[in-house]
Amino acid sequence: MKKIIYLLVVIMIIGTNLIQAQDLNTIMELKMLHTDKDLDEVNPEDIPNEAILRKMGLTEQQIQDALDFKYGISDNTGTSFEKSIFNDTLNSNEQLELSSYTDTVTYPPARIYGQDIFRNNELSFYQKSLDAKAPENYKVGSGDEISISVWGYSQFSETLLVDDRGYITPSSYGRIYVKGLTFKKMRSLLKSKFSTFLDMKNSEIDVTLSYSRVITINIVGEVYNPGSYSIPAINTAFNALIAAHGPNQLGTVRNIYIKRDGKTVDSLDIYQFLFNPTRSQDIYLQDGDYLFVPPAQHIINVTGEVNRPYTYEAKSGESVANLIKYAGGYTTNAFADVVTLKRIEYSSIRVNDVHKDDVKLTTVKHGDEIIVNAISNTLSNVVSVKGSIGVAGDYEFTRGEHLLDLLNRAKCIDDKTFLEKVYIVRLNEDRTRTHLAVNLAAILDDKNHEDNILLQEYDIVRVLSVEDFDDNFSVSVLGAVRSEGDFDFGDGMVLQDALLQAGGLTRIAEQSRIEIFRVFDYDISSDKLVPKRAKVETVKIKDGLILSKEASEFLLQPLDQIFVRENPNFISNERVFIAGEVKFPGVYSLLSKAEKISSLISRAGGLTDEAFLSGVQMNRKMEALNDSLGIQENIIYLNLEKALKKPMSRFNIELQNQDFIEIPQKNNLVRITGDLTFLNKESISAPTYKRKRAHYYVNTFAGGYGVNNHRSNTTVIYANGITKKTIDFGLFTISPRPQLGSTIMVYNKELKNDQKKTPFDLNKFLERTMTKASAILTLLFLVQRFQQ
Repeated sequence: MKKIIYLLVVIMIIGTNLIQAQDLNTIMELKMLHTDKDLDEVNPEDIPNEAILRKMGLTEQQIQDALDFKYGISDNTGTSFEKSIFNDTLNSNEQLELSSYTDTVTYPPARIYGQDIFRNNELSFYQKSLDAKAPENYKVGSGDEISISVWGYSQFSETLLVDDRGYITPSSYGRIYVKGLTFKKMRSLLKSKFSTFLDMKNSEIDVTLSYSRVITINIVGEVYNPGSYSIPAINTAFNALIAAHGPNQLGTVRNIYIKRDGKTVDSLDIYQFLFNPTRSQDIYLQDGDYLFVPPAQHIINVTGEVNRPYTYEAKSGESVANLIKYAGGYTTNAFADVVTLKRIEYSSIRVNDVHKDDVKLTTVKHGDEIIVNAISNTLSNVVSVKGSIGVAGDYEFTRGEHLLDLLNRAKCIDDKTFLEKVYIVRLNEDRTRTHLAVNLAAILDDKNHEDNILLQEYDIVRVLSVEDFDDNFSVSVLGAVRSEGDFDFGDGMVLQDALLQAGGLTRIAEQSRIEIFRVFDYDISSDKLVPKRAKVETVKIKDGLILSKEASEFLLQPLDQIFVRENPNFISNERVFIAGEVKFPGVYSLLSKAEKISSLISRAGGLTDEAFLSGVQMNRKMEALNDSLGIQENIIYLNLEKALKKPMSRFNIELQNQDFIEIPQKNNLVRITGDLTFLNKESISAPTYKRKRAHYYVNTFAGGYGVNNHRSNTTVIYANGITKKTIDFGLFTISPRPQLGSTIMVYNKELKNDQKKTPFDLNKFLERTMTKASAILTLLFLVQRFQQ
């Protein structure tokens, strides 16, 4: 019976194709009946009751077979339920996975906070009736299946169906009416009833919902998918809204009504679920209930320094404090003492201040905007320390504090402090600034010195370090080294030192040279730099990347620029590919930048006896003229026969990185293809005839040209990729001569239905005829001269 669950799903899928108007309802039923259990773990209690099976459209025999399995009545060979339905329905290898069903509709952004939570497919929904855990306030109804287990001194275990009258009938006891009771009250009732024939004082009882009845509810009003839905009764009104993807842009999220028998029996407030969720607020629906979503009434904008600025819906009489709570409360930069409330009054917008003590008392109205302003980011009660010594930053201003006190607080006094000057930038009353310079050495000698001035609020103190006046020179090393860059200079630094710090020379620099450019001459005795722009040294690099001793010890100066040139004859690991009829096909590295095709053929062991020289193709990757196209592959014309016979000729092409050469096997056939009328556009191959043209092959082997074929557009594509087209002389055409491995392409005429018919012009006809006749006579004259 492990296939039964798949069977039920398949049957319901077939049903979905019958009623297009209820597609979504059927999908929800499918989700409801689907189980995530392993097929080997399917239990009899997973089969729904008889009413549900009948609703699914099963035959009487199939219903009986399913119930036999459910209640343990089956033969040893497996039930006919499995055989008759599973084999008839699943006659293909389709795998059904309803849990992967997702809504592919794209919804607009929510207009009111709370609308979008139903559209993101992340909320939980009881998609199945099996094994749903019922909360304490779930009300039992007809069609539910209740599992009762008693263990301890007494033993009892049964799964009971609540019948149409609301009764369950346990064995060894009469009927018990449970319809309309909450799960908590039903458990208490059963324990009391069972105590008459079981020792419940020394036993434990567990009551669970084995199968939740299916109810049909109606969701109407401002929702995206209004209609009737069949869902497990275990779902609350909040869950049910998920099926309809919740309120649309106009729908309320605060006043959703549950109507039963024409009367409003309850209402749903989405914000209560979001901001104060408790089980006691769950609203369970009954069969035939209506969920009515009216338009939203009180729309309030909350902006500014709140954690979630958005548009919210308010209930009548709600306060500004409630709306700020819905918006996530104040941010750290919010000015909470006074909140701005903008309100539409008649033909104008009035601005009101709501003070901190009044936010809970001031109610909002439709169209209000609540603005929480931000405090100023301007610092106050501050003095600042800047510089490269000590701990720079903002410090608390202390009235009566002197300069030296602040410098000690900021740890600015040590051996590297520049003592000659400390600078203070002071803000004046008229918002201008005064620049003050004091002698720190004098202050350290005498704390009462006049330079140890009193600080004022907003003073900026800049302290210097003796290191600020150091010149940090460097030399640059660029080119064929492992680590290009600038390196700290010191007196006595030589060329070898700079090259080693740059990681040394790379192999590409072998047999090249080093050039040293100087921008300053440095006089160490006077510590002065004199501008000088010139190349001062050129050093040759020998085999093995060896420099002469004199070059290695060349003395550098500050800001020297060292360029290590690359060997112009060096090529990186560039490779080409050769395939086909050579003795050793594969990948080869280029020996030099000027290596040619004949050299590559020789290194590949030469051509085989089956090599087809006329069909050789060569592909090369080249940059496109349009940068957006990137690198493109191009076919290179290659006459390999001439390249091998005359290595010095222009046909012996120089190779480039990633060239691909393919030498095909001999092909003695000519292929005819295209819009072949008499071959139904199929292709045909024929042996090669010397001096025969393309028209001959089409007429001889392809049935000739059809009415729609364009004879003058016949094209021959040779084996090496070269293409030739038929020459049109007006009164006759001359087609190309195919060679071994060629392809003849036949094309249809272009339809010109849109062209208007023009009257016959005799003069133009004669003019064209005379022009073509002259061309023919000229051609015949040239042929005769050539023969002489």
